[in-house]
This record gives sequence, C-alpha cells and structure tokens, in this order.
Amino acid sequence: MTASEPTILISGAGIAGPIVAYWLEQFGFSPTVVERAPALRVGGHPVDLWGSAVEVVERMGVLPEIEAASTRNDLGVMLAEGQRPVEIDLKRLVVEIADQHIEIMRGRLVSVLYERTKADVEYLFGNSITALDEGAGGVRVSFERGAPREFALVIGADGQHSNVRRL
Repeated sequence: MTASEPTILISGAGIAGPIVAYWLEQFGFSPTVVERAPALRVGGHPVDLWGSAVEVVERMGVLPEIEAASTRNDLGVMLAEGQRPVEIDLKRLVVEIADQHIEIMRGRLVSVLYERTKADVEYLFGNSITALDEGAGGVRVSFERGAPREFALVIGADGQHSNVRRL
C-alpha cells in the first residue's frame, strides 16, 4: 500500500467484506476491513455458490480450496407423511438451475477468503464504527477503539442490523 492509493473502509469480515476488499485491492485501492468480533467468525450454516459466484472465487484463485472443502451434498431426500421417501439427485437439479454449484460451510468459506486477503488488506478485529462524518475530502470515521481515521469511502458489508447501516 502506498500513500497515493485511495483508502476504503469496509465494515464486516464475513463473506462480502473480504471479497470486496480483494477486488478493491486488485484495482489499486487500499482497503481496510473492520470487524466487531474479536476474531474471524467461523461458524454458520452451509452456503451455496451458484454460477457467477463460482466464477468470482475462481478469478480470486481460491476455487480449488473451496472445492476441496465443499460439503459434497449430492443427494436430497423428500419426506411426506404416509409416503415413501423420494431421493433427489441434486447434481441433476443443479444443472437445470446453473452451470456451476458448490456448497460449503460458511465458516470454511470465510476462512478461505480471509487467508486469500490478509497479506494485502488491513484487518481491524474487535473494533467497530461509532460515527461517520462525511466531508469534501472523504469520510472521517470514529471507532470504538482507537483514533479516528480518514477514508475516501466507507462500505457496509456487515449484517442487516449493523451499526453502520443505522449511521
């Protein structure tokens, strides 16, 4: 990162935050990701990547890791009271919906994205945005911990009930 690169703050280190940070860095920006949690949140349910989402992670260079960590859930079973279970070949169903599909546990996906970005992106864990003051030169951001900083842009990539959305 150099002083001439526009700085951008991204709130949220889940799935969207690291992806946005990766692409911003690729295009010459200097991204910082702030995350309220003290460390990466690696829990959660399975996440489905379809079509263009698979293409995005492929372009990021992490598709092999994501495929290796996929759930490999290829069979679904429908149950109806009083009837025999019906097995569904999910691979055949997926072909009808999109040409590419991967199911991966959310925590594993977040870990892969973080590992891909951590060398080029500043991460601030255990912190959150408390105030945003937009001016002619950008946005002055106040944090729960640490001194205020200036950014050219602030992006909310955090939960729908986040403080950033309220601000």
